[in-house]
Amino acid sequence: MDNTQTICLLNDSFPPLIDGVANTVVNYAKHLPKQGLKSLVITPDHNDAEDQKFEYPVIRYPSIKTQMVEGYPAGVPFSPKIARATETENITLLHSHCPVVSTLVARELRQIRNVPIVMTYHTKFDIDIAHIVKNTHLQEVCKKVLLSNISACDEIWAVSKGAGENLRAFSN
Repeated sequence: MDNTQTICLLNDSFPPLIDGVANTVVNYAKHLPKQGLKSLVITPDHNDAEDQKFEYPVIRYPSIKTQMVEGYPAGVPFSPKIARATETENITLLHSHCPVVSTLVARELRQIRNVPIVMTYHTKFDIDIAHIVKNTHLQEVCKKVLLSNISACDEIWAVSKGAGENLRAFSN
């Protein structure tokens, strides 16, 4: 077992999907070793993934195609594969970049590893929910589930003043 501290980065998008948050995770994973840490990425499966090109391990868990958000597979969070694939890693921090499935996976791993979860709040999820879910009652249910996931994290970082203000408003 390698005793190097491992930062486990979790996100619902990762190459071949390219968006701002996926790029953030790629950059974190690339630069953490320069700080003497090991990177590990956990993300949903994607048919076109070419993970061997990365200098760090990428663990993919099962996903399903969804029409809700074009191009983004929905991860199936309760996969024993994740626990098995990470059992030899010295994970000291779980860093989720999405309060949906990635944070569910982080919460599962926290139960096994007893390490903290930091979640970075990147976007205005209430706007995303309103765009995807048209039923007002269902929007409120989705927001409550999302807030429950966010609240379960040990620390929350917002990427901008606007994101932080949105999260505060969203939480009230």
